[in-house]
Amino acid sequence: MKQLVVEKNNPDPILLDTPIPKPGPGEVLIKNHYSVVSSGTELAAIEVANTSVGEKLQNSSNIEKGLNLLKNDGVKAVWNAVFPKNLIPLQLGYSSAGEVIQTGKGVSGFHVGDMVVSNGNHAEYVSVNQNLCVRIPDNTDIKESAFTVLGSIALHGLRLSETSLGSKVVVIGLGIVGQLVCRLAEAQGSEVIGIDPDEKRTEGNKNYFTSIDKASIQDVDSVIITAATSSNEPIEVATKIARNKAKIVVVGDIPLNISRNEFYYKELELVVSKSYGPGRYDKQYEVLGKDYPIEYVRWTENRNFEAFIKLLSQGQIHLLDLVSEEVSFDEAPSVYKKFTEETKPLSVVLRYDIKSEPKIEFTPDIDLEPTTSKVKLGILGAGNFASTTIMPILKELKKDCQVLGVASSTGLSAQSLATNFKIKNKYTTEEEILNSPEIDAVLILTPHFNHAELVIKALSKGKAIYVEKPLALTSDSLVEIEEAIYNADNPKLFIGFNRRFSEATQFIKQKLIQNPANSISFRFSVPPLDKDHWTNIKEIGGGRVVGEAIHAIDLACYLFDSLPQSISSSAPIDKENNEVNENQVFINVNFANGAHASIQYFSETNQSLGKERIEVHGSGNSYIVEDFQLLRYLEGNQDKSKVFSSGKGHKESLQIFLDYVKNNSENPFTWLELKSISRAGIYAQDYMNSGQQHSV
Repeated sequence: MKQLVVEKNNPDPILLDTPIPKPGPGEVLIKNHYSVVSSGTELAAIEVANTSVGEKLQNSSNIEKGLNLLKNDGVKAVWNAVFPKNLIPLQLGYSSAGEVIQTGKGVSGFHVGDMVVSNGNHAEYVSVNQNLCVRIPDNTDIKESAFTVLGSIALHGLRLSETSLGSKVVVIGLGIVGQLVCRLAEAQGSEVIGIDPDEKRTEGNKNYFTSIDKASIQDVDSVIITAATSSNEPIEVATKIARNKAKIVVVGDIPLNISRNEFYYKELELVVSKSYGPGRYDKQYEVLGKDYPIEYVRWTENRNFEAFIKLLSQGQIHLLDLVSEEVSFDEAPSVYKKFTEETKPLSVVLRYDIKSEPKIEFTPDIDLEPTTSKVKLGILGAGNFASTTIMPILKELKKDCQVLGVASSTGLSAQSLATNFKIKNKYTTEEEILNSPEIDAVLILTPHFNHAELVIKALSKGKAIYVEKPLALTSDSLVEIEEAIYNADNPKLFIGFNRRFSEATQFIKQKLIQNPANSISFRFSVPPLDKDHWTNIKEIGGGRVVGEAIHAIDLACYLFDSLPQSISSSAPIDKENNEVNENQVFINVNFANGAHASIQYFSETNQSLGKERIEVHGSGNSYIVEDFQLLRYLEGNQDKSKVFSSGKGHKESLQIFLDYVKNNSENPFTWLELKSISRAGIYAQDYMNSGQQHSV
């Protein structure tokens, strides 16, 4: 399929060929018929994409982040941050209308064939959460419906103004959103005046003016600013014309250098509108599809969509006269130059070819290449970890492997990864990779929630599997994987517990053969993550314990040569809001041989600390490791140190996996080991602060 994107350091949008996205749980796949170009927002996005490295480095916060990264992770990490290898093009557009052609798991309100509006991008096919789309009534023009998401921005701004029948409303900025605000305000019975310096946008309407001086306005109940400008004039004009105790609502992108005296003496109220309304940027709402109760949040972004399209269906507002031009999607890249010309279009609608049929699943007719000693790999997941860690290593190991396909849920990130690493990408969807007899092994690098599902699918297709931790997020999923292993002819399952393969760990392991350890202390010092970061959302990431701290459980299991028997975990509780601080966790693990591991997973440490510190004790010896690079070991009266340069074992882990797939070595993991470690991590996450030691 084609989608409209802007690449880094290229001011001209392009149409990029990418795989059709796959709808995840709670998502619907839509074949777009129309989408509306939002010139202000999209031109701003293009400008950001073309911000130079030098301009970014002038930002003081970026300088501080760079220095911290240099101190903790070295020059290579700074280089990857400044010049990321997998620089995914920016998708443009967010207001479209089309037909549902597939639904994901858990979707009940939409069906194949439904005509819907959504916040999908400018693309032939888009996959969006069910909370971000609404069915189009039968009697409603689909082209007009494509304005719905833009309309919800205008509607939310108008709601925040708290105006009603007879209110006097001034709208500053008569671009497409400003025009929509005016029409909505008129529909509710308000007296509306529009201001815009562009004569083309004011002509033909007696209530629209090019300046406030020509309008003779005073005692305004509410001023809604929809302009996008670097000038402070809109807010200055708004404070001038607003009556005492009036409300100023900012919808557009403007400076907010307000005059305290004006606001003080008039007791003005300033509100900045957040896009479509309540739910915007809330991952619980937009990703997991959890709605807000209507009795507490009457107008969510989805209910704003519904309200706007209802006005269209009832004929209370009309929009087709706002369309300056309708352009075929194939010509979409040329549209953006029009917005930089002296005479700018008010709005442009992109029209899609709806005759072609989607190819969601297909088996490529490809002649298989002769078998070589190289392992043929398929990559599932094309996020930051894949691009900055895994792919550079696979490039180093090119004598042992060849990547034939990269797939991701969005398609765009997979295409970008394939381009940046010069992968021909013969297979671009999960189905193609899993069904291809040419693919020997798959690397599962997706978000945590679908690891178990993909492992089971890959096992059923006879693929060797390298899955990033965690293996699963629930005990039930572990049971399902176990059943799949028993049903597979030659199951090969390997988890990315790379720490055990690092040079530092291997050095200690050799020391422990003669003098076993019985105690390990593991301290993580990790950057804090936002509460709504995908890792912290249980349904997607599972939590930071099962997603990252589980590395320590595996490492202890490996160094002790023993399985975990019981585990407990605790974290501080914020008693004001009754929330557990899962970024500050204490974990205790008892092992079958009597050994013990203490794991501290902290994000509230001073970030100048090393990320991972390990202390291994037993038989009168101690081994202290900092970030798997610096080792201090005390044996008897000797106090020595050693430096390692290979890092945390990612390369070694992948090399061992490839050797295993080629039958040159055995699997370093047993299923009992993987199951016990995974279950221990799940219990530590699920039973936090239970006050009990849970048997694994």
